[in-house]
Amino acid sequence: MKKVVICASAAFYQEAQEWKIQLENMGYSVIRTIQSIDENDIGQYKQTHTDHYSRMSECNIVFVLNLEKKNIPGYIGAGVFAEIAFAIGLNIILDKNIEILLVNPLPEESPYLDELTKWQKLGWLKQFQPNAMPELVK
Repeated sequence: MKKVVICASAAFYQEAQEWKIQLENMGYSVIRTIQSIDENDIGQYKQTHTDHYSRMSECNIVFVLNLEKKNIPGYIGAGVFAEIAFAIGLNIILDKNIEILLVNPLPEESPYLDELTKWQKLGWLKQFQPNAMPELVK
Protein backbone atom coordinates (compact mmCIF):
# COMPACT_ATOMS: atom_id res chain seq x y z
CA MET A 1 0.00 0.00 0.00
CA LYS A 2 1.32 3.45 -0.91
CA LYS A 3 2.24 5.61 2.08
CA VAL A 4 1.30 9.29 1.95
CA VAL A 5 2.48 12.30 3.94
CA ILE A 6 0.31 15.40 3.66
CA CYS A 7 2.22 18.69 3.71
CA ALA A 8 0.44 22.01 4.13
CA SER A 9 0.41 25.26 5.98
CA ALA A 10 -0.71 24.82 9.60
CA ALA A 11 -3.66 27.06 8.70
CA PHE A 12 -5.01 24.14 6.65
CA TYR A 13 -5.17 21.69 9.56
CA GLN A 14 -8.91 20.93 9.11
CA GLU A 15 -8.62 20.59 5.34
CA ALA A 16 -5.68 18.22 5.78
CA GLN A 17 -7.80 16.00 8.04
CA GLU A 18 -10.53 15.93 5.37
CA TRP A 19 -8.00 15.02 2.65
CA LYS A 20 -6.59 12.30 4.92
CA ILE A 21 -10.00 10.63 5.04
CA GLN A 22 -10.49 11.02 1.29
CA LEU A 23 -7.07 9.51 0.50
CA GLU A 24 -7.64 6.64 2.92
CA ASN A 25 -11.00 5.97 1.26
CA MET A 26 -9.06 5.72 -2.04
CA GLY A 27 -6.91 2.99 -0.47
CA TYR A 28 -3.82 4.96 0.56
CA SER A 29 -2.15 4.82 3.94
CA VAL A 30 -1.73 8.36 5.25
CA ILE A 31 1.19 7.99 7.65
CA ARG A 32 1.49 11.67 8.56
CA THR A 33 -0.38 14.92 8.18
CA ILE A 34 0.15 18.35 9.64
CA GLN A 35 -0.14 18.61 13.39
CA SER A 36 -1.68 21.27 15.55
CA ILE A 37 1.17 22.56 17.73
CA ASP A 38 1.99 25.45 20.03
CA GLU A 39 4.45 27.46 17.91
CA ASN A 40 5.87 29.00 21.11
CA ASP A 41 6.84 25.62 22.58
CA ILE A 42 10.23 25.12 20.92
CA GLY A 43 10.56 21.56 22.24
CA GLN A 44 7.20 20.53 20.80
CA TYR A 45 8.04 22.37 17.55
CA LYS A 46 11.34 20.49 17.22
CA GLN A 47 9.82 17.08 17.99
CA THR A 48 6.89 17.60 15.63
CA HIS A 49 9.21 18.53 12.78
CA THR A 50 11.60 15.68 13.55
CA ASP A 51 8.69 13.21 13.42
CA HIS A 52 7.29 14.78 10.24
CA TYR A 53 10.57 14.67 8.30
CA SER A 54 11.24 11.14 9.52
CA ARG A 55 7.87 10.00 8.16
CA MET A 56 8.57 11.81 4.88
CA SER A 57 11.64 9.62 4.43
CA GLU A 58 9.35 6.55 4.66
CA CYS A 59 6.59 7.65 2.29
CA ASN A 60 5.88 7.04 -1.39
CA ILE A 61 3.87 10.23 -1.95
CA VAL A 62 4.21 13.75 -0.59
CA PHE A 63 0.78 15.29 -1.03
CA VAL A 64 1.07 19.09 -1.04
CA LEU A 65 -2.15 20.74 0.03
CA ASN A 66 -1.47 24.16 -1.49
CA LEU A 67 -4.75 25.98 -0.96
CA GLU A 68 -5.50 29.71 -1.04
CA LYS A 69 -3.93 31.70 1.78
CA LYS A 70 -3.23 35.42 2.09
CA ASN A 71 -5.30 35.88 -1.08
CA ILE A 72 -2.75 33.76 -2.97
CA PRO A 73 -4.24 30.75 -4.79
CA GLY A 74 -1.99 27.68 -4.51
CA TYR A 75 -0.02 29.20 -1.62
CA ILE A 76 3.28 27.52 -0.74
CA GLY A 77 5.01 29.01 2.29
CA ALA A 78 8.52 28.54 3.60
CA GLY A 79 7.72 25.39 5.57
CA VAL A 80 6.06 23.56 2.68
CA PHE A 81 8.78 24.73 0.29
CA ALA A 82 11.32 23.18 2.68
CA GLU A 83 9.34 19.92 2.78
CA ILE A 84 9.20 19.76 -1.02
CA ALA A 85 12.95 20.44 -1.22
CA PHE A 86 13.60 17.73 1.39
CA ALA A 87 11.62 15.15 -0.61
CA ILE A 88 13.44 16.12 -3.80
CA GLY A 89 16.74 15.80 -1.95
CA LEU A 90 15.80 12.31 -0.78
CA ASN A 91 14.97 11.37 -4.36
CA ILE A 92 18.23 12.72 -5.74
CA ILE A 93 20.73 11.71 -3.06
CA LEU A 94 19.19 8.52 -1.65
CA ASP A 95 17.57 7.37 -4.90
CA LYS A 96 14.12 7.40 -3.30
CA ASN A 97 11.10 7.46 -5.57
CA ILE A 98 8.82 9.83 -3.68
CA GLU A 99 6.14 11.32 -5.87
CA ILE A 100 5.39 14.96 -5.00
CA LEU A 101 1.85 15.96 -5.92
CA LEU A 102 0.39 19.47 -5.80
CA VAL A 103 -3.35 19.77 -5.21
CA ASN A 104 -3.50 23.11 -7.03
CA PRO A 105 -1.33 24.80 -9.66
CA LEU A 106 1.73 26.71 -8.51
CA PRO A 107 1.00 30.14 -7.08
CA GLU A 108 1.55 33.07 -9.40
CA GLU A 109 3.06 34.99 -6.50
CA SER A 110 5.78 33.33 -4.46
CA PRO A 111 9.39 34.05 -3.57
CA TYR A 112 9.99 30.40 -4.52
CA LEU A 113 8.25 30.45 -7.90
CA ASP A 114 11.40 30.23 -10.04
CA GLU A 115 12.62 27.12 -8.22
CA LEU A 116 9.17 25.50 -8.05
CA THR A 117 8.68 26.06 -11.78
CA LYS A 118 12.04 24.45 -12.58
CA TRP A 119 11.20 21.49 -10.36
CA GLN A 120 7.87 21.09 -12.13
CA LYS A 121 9.54 21.23 -15.56
CA LEU A 122 11.97 18.52 -14.41
CA GLY A 123 9.01 16.34 -13.37
CA TRP A 124 9.95 16.53 -9.71
CA LEU A 125 6.61 18.18 -8.89
CA LYS A 126 3.41 16.97 -10.48
CA GLN A 127 -0.14 18.21 -10.51
CA PHE A 128 -2.58 16.02 -8.58
CA GLN A 129 -5.00 14.25 -10.92
CA PRO A 130 -7.65 12.36 -8.93
CA ASN A 131 -8.21 9.84 -11.72
CA ALA A 132 -4.50 9.28 -12.29
CA MET A 133 -3.24 8.71 -8.74
CA PRO A 134 -0.32 6.27 -8.58
CA GLU A 135 -1.19 2.63 -8.19
CA LEU A 136 -2.10 1.62 -4.66
CA VAL A 137 0.47 -1.15 -4.42
CA LYS A 138 4.07 -1.38 -5.53
